[in-house]
Amino acid sequence: MPKIVELKIQDNKRIYQELTQNLSPYKGESPGSVLFIVEGTKRKPVIGIRYPGKKLRKRTLKVERANSALWANLYDFEVVPYKNGKELSTQNFTFGELMRDFQENKSNNKKFWAMLEGLYNDNTITKRPPKLPGIDPLLYLLVLKWIWIQEDFNYRFNWQEVESPVRYVLETRTGSRTSKGAGRAKFFAALILLKHYFSFALVKKIIPLY
Repeated sequence: MPKIVELKIQDNKRIYQELTQNLSPYKGESPGSVLFIVEGTKRKPVIGIRYPGKKLRKRTLKVERANSALWANLYDFEVVPYKNGKELSTQNFTFGELMRDFQENKSNNKKFWAMLEGLYNDNTITKRPPKLPGIDPLLYLLVLKWIWIQEDFNYRFNWQEVESPVRYVLETRTGSRTSKGAGRAKFFAALILLKHYFSFALVKKIIPLY
């Protein structure tokens, strides 16, 4: 059983900084051994993040210096959705499944799109979303919020930008650097194409999503 920690973000404008402070002490634990409940409570969880993630690893350096980055992808985590307090399969919330659900059930709703734009720009959900078929709209937005945060950690921000207490780099297993990437923008661009009448199959060809 993972250790369960209820984590309440105090200042949404500093969400990345608060996460680095809370996650970094557990960097040396076994993958997925700590579950932070970031939406809801321990008794009624809505979204959890399982840490450390599979991409996090200790780097092997030929020479270690005082300013060496000994870790790679330090804030990788897995987003875990819940319904009625029970964990749902993450396979139902892959980028592919989220894209398909958006196209089939949500792409024509103006209010939902406005909420997606707000979420993309500042990680906030300020209203109750409209009732729509498919994946519950609020759960959809909350899952996407934390997937986007995870994408930003893995492909966009460096350790200084998120004020990490531990220096790290973003890189693949072969050592290629991945910082300054698109982060959340890649998936949001796919949603824009879906909204403007491109098919799911065609969007996957235009913007391959991992």
